[in-house]
Amino acid sequence: MKYRFEQADAVHEIDVQPTEGGYVVRGKGGEPQSIQLRTRSDGSQLAITPWGEFILSSARRGAEVWAELGGRRLSARVERARPSALGTGNGASLGAVRAPMAGKLLRVSVAVGDVVTASQPVAVIEAMKMENELLAPIAGVVTEALATAPSTVEKGALVVRVEPR
Repeated sequence: MKYRFEQADAVHEIDVQPTEGGYVVRGKGGEPQSIQLRTRSDGSQLAITPWGEFILSSARRGAEVWAELGGRRLSARVERARPSALGTGNGASLGAVRAPMAGKLLRVSVAVGDVVTASQPVAVIEAMKMENELLAPIAGVVTEALATAPSTVEKGALVVRVEPR
């Protein structure tokens, strides 16, 4: 899912995709970062990131989020920007591009064997008279292009699968 958060007059957009052991987070640069969360006996979480391990305690009320991370107290306003490629929650979902909503698949712009970059547009779905671009979640090679355009697709339908190179 895409999220937008505001903190100290700065606005950031990130894409968060669940995986079997945690999440893949992609920020402004588009480079995927793996983050694992483990719940501790006191209710806090251990966040295992490329930048180290951190103890995280957090709370949320509506769009307001408060967190204590590494002895620092943080607050932000977080909103879901729009759905992105939905995973199934297992490791195979990392490169899956799924329909974020039911709609009409207008075009698929890649074919099996094509090399794609992370965040490259691979398909377009029309829903409620709005066109929604589906982006490659990772850089790699297209191994499946299951849907053909024009056609209707259900929410969560696999449109394209990308395998890392």
